[in-house]
Amino acid sequence: MTNALPMHTPAPGVLRFTIPLPITSPDHLNVHLIDVDGRWVLVDPGPVDRNGLVAATLADADIEPAEVLITHGHVDHWGGATDFATTVLAHAACRQSFELAMDFTAGGSSTVAVSRFGPRQHAGGGAERAFRGFRKLIGGVPSVRDLVDGERLGAWEVLSTPGHEPAHLCLWRASDGVLLCGDLLLPDFTPNVQPAFDGSDALEAFLASLARAGDLRPTLVLPSHGEPYADGHARAGVLRKHHEVRLDRLRDALRDGAVPLAELSGTIFGVRATTAADRMLAEMETWAHLDYLRRRGEVEAGDDEVWKAVVSV
Repeated sequence: MTNALPMHTPAPGVLRFTIPLPITSPDHLNVHLIDVDGRWVLVDPGPVDRNGLVAATLADADIEPAEVLITHGHVDHWGGATDFATTVLAHAACRQSFELAMDFTAGGSSTVAVSRFGPRQHAGGGAERAFRGFRKLIGGVPSVRDLVDGERLGAWEVLSTPGHEPAHLCLWRASDGVLLCGDLLLPDFTPNVQPAFDGSDALEAFLASLARAGDLRPTLVLPSHGEPYADGHARAGVLRKHHEVRLDRLRDALRDGAVPLAELSGTIFGVRATTAADRMLAEMETWAHLDYLRRRGEVEAGDDEVWKAVVSV
């Protein structure tokens, strides 16, 4: 079929093709198919406006997936899922992820969604403007058949790996060291670590997930964005160091007095965060790092999101 995309076989029983995304970062998504006891499971079909490409590629390969699996609740991974299955395999927390995504993108109630797990100033119009455009990425909200940590899908083991998002999971095949990692161990950049909608410590969870995946010492990592690569243990260490450096930058920035969140965000991200969406994501990630320090008694903030170091006496 003319619209079919090239299909690759990065590992036995795994197929992969790459769809372009209608956003700038990341600008693509790797869609995977895994063989589970002789049936193909489609992993992260992408947003609804790319369903034609996905369907054409599956038809060209003469594949009709038996099930759909979602690695986490960000819309670039699942927005088109209902065209392929009304019920998806996912972490139970994906139900809330899907609900929040619809709140974000629908207008009206999106302010409620943002205020539930983001910096307070984002409960205004900036967040709505930044995310309302994502509505076009969602075709419908699927039902969820819960996957739990340690569950087996044929040769694959489900790993709960929260941090980037509370519902995030990976798939691990111990027999040959293959890790289908979603957004956890991306090869070219670190995924955004946002305040968790369940109130947990997002950065602590992310660092623990990095350690868990790295300790498996995967010899082939299949990411959702970027090319497959070897040595997941080394990459996990690089990503952990990256966040340790960010924490140290925040500690240094607060040594001489109180600093607003937006200014602290600039300390970490500099001029890279130029659009409304980028600025919001940058401030949310900065907030997650500050929350990590706050929980450890190092910093505190007022209602205006002006942060300061806690002075020990």
